[in-house]
Amino acid sequence: MGLYLKSILMDIKCEMEYKVSFILMMLASTLSAAFVILGNVILLNKFGSVDGWTLNEVMLITGVAVFGHVTTEMFGRGLDHFYKQVKNGLLDRILVRPRSITLQVLCSDFQFSKVGRLLEVIVVLVYGICTVNINWNGYKVLVMALMIVGSCVLFFSILLIKAAFSFWTIEGMEVMNVLSDGGRDMASYPISIYQKWFAAIFTYVIPFGCVNYFPLLYLLDKGNCPFWYGLTPLVTLVFLGASYALWRYGVSKYQSVGS
Repeated sequence: MGLYLKSILMDIKCEMEYKVSFILMMLASTLSAAFVILGNVILLNKFGSVDGWTLNEVMLITGVAVFGHVTTEMFGRGLDHFYKQVKNGLLDRILVRPRSITLQVLCSDFQFSKVGRLLEVIVVLVYGICTVNINWNGYKVLVMALMIVGSCVLFFSILLIKAAFSFWTIEGMEVMNVLSDGGRDMASYPISIYQKWFAAIFTYVIPFGCVNYFPLLYLLDKGNCPFWYGLTPLVTLVFLGASYALWRYGVSKYQSVGS
């Protein structure tokens, strides 16, 4: 952990060396998230609700989804760009060091310029929590915490899958953004608005629905949902285990680029 924190400080210092570039990147990142949120506001103001979900409720769904995405973009950027290290033959240098390869890859890149977007999403998340009609108790506070943590775990798992695929192909990696960026946009709305087959994929295969839809059904008392709906974010731990197993399998099959 100490090594990881030191690497973060080094990355921050490097980014701050070019202050104009840092400010422009932070503004671009913040505005991109703002447009997503603004789109939700315009849509809900036009139609009043989406499948029975009000603006404040959708803002909470959006806040949970985007918070996980932004957090992993900041802290897991090394995994997102891992294919470049494989392509340039830099992975051999990582493998000979007496440190965990996963830790080294995470230490390789930290995007402090995402901090503006993170703060913006936190405001949306807090707004959603404070304005929705939830009868809070200790268990429901735990459910909300599980939703937020589960979102981070899920998007981190997707980055692990993307990095793992770099061991078999380094071309067309942008396709994997369908799971990360596309998943973020899809999870910003109630999963019930999608076709059943599509919703099933993003519930039972990639558990976006388990992170913010089913737990929120319980929190909002929609449809007399059972209490265990609030525990569905724990499914992301299973998804994380499968993603990490794929990552480790890819590492074991890696062949050096040689000299």
